[in-house]
Amino acid sequence: MRRLIAIALFAFAGSALAADSTQYQFNLIAKVGDGKPTTVSGAYPPASTHRLRAADHLLFEIETPTGKEEWPNTSVKLIDDSSGTPVVRADRRDNRPAARERNYTFTICGERVIALNPSPPTPPSCSGLLPMAKADPVVGRCSDCTGPYEGMPEKFASRARIAPMSEPGEPLVLTGRVLGSDGKARSGIIVYAYHTNAEGIYPEPNPPRSTASNHHGQLRGWARTDADGRYEFDTIRPAGYPGGEPQHIHMHVIEPGCGTYFIDELLFSDDPRLTAQLRERMSPGRGGKGIVTPQRDADGTWQVVRDIHLGENILDYTACAAPSPARS
Repeated sequence: MRRLIAIALFAFAGSALAADSTQYQFNLIAKVGDGKPTTVSGAYPPASTHRLRAADHLLFEIETPTGKEEWPNTSVKLIDDSSGTPVVRADRRDNRPAARERNYTFTICGERVIALNPSPPTPPSCSGLLPMAKADPVVGRCSDCTGPYEGMPEKFASRARIAPMSEPGEPLVLTGRVLGSDGKARSGIIVYAYHTNAEGIYPEPNPPRSTASNHHGQLRGWARTDADGRYEFDTIRPAGYPGGEPQHIHMHVIEPGCGTYFIDELLFSDDPRLTAQLRERMSPGRGGKGIVTPQRDADGTWQVVRDIHLGENILDYTACAAPSPARS
């Protein structure tokens, strides 16, 4: 029987420690299988690192922010030291607005971990996790390349929808062609994309997914290139993060049976947050040029075109053969 471990880390209001504005308050409740929950508590000053034993072979490492930033960064790592060598099972970086009380939940489901923000009152169930497709080898440095495989559909079309018709925001159509190093169109390539909503937030999926993809939010989609190498997404124009990031769409390439990697974010040339420094950093571009020029059609829909060049400026990339028919 698969061992399930549910862990909840959350802060309680009204405690004497939480009243101290120079500290961050954390309470940890760890539940292993059907065993008795374990509870540990602590209050830590800004800019400090502490480890808390959650349960047998499980501990948390908490890095508190400095307390000076409007959007402070709190890091919480879930570490498994059952093998004698500590292994980080989940690493959450929380940059919500400044707060002295921090709330987190974790649920371990075999090799996957559910870590949510904001936290529900109780850890979610593993039974609601979407299936994870067999991942292709990761090309280059990419710690986020298994996410597209969680909840991946069995069949694909060359045109897909990311944001549902009911999603608030300005409609946008993203199109493009996928080309090999020889400049020829490549069919059967899977393009994965995800982005924020019209408020710059990644909507929490329901049911939740694991740390592989939950942070991608609810607005995501897959398209498989047609015989002419074309793909298309119907969605909305995303907003930039509240902290000041420009509008963008994250994009991954999957060459079925061969490899997967992320390419440069799609950025909009008319976005005032797109600085000259960022434009320079985006050159020459992973997978081709990521900065697009949006144009509105007669219906008011934004139209953008991004062609993808397989393997271009991707570390350790080797050209792949024709895609496997396994995901046709």
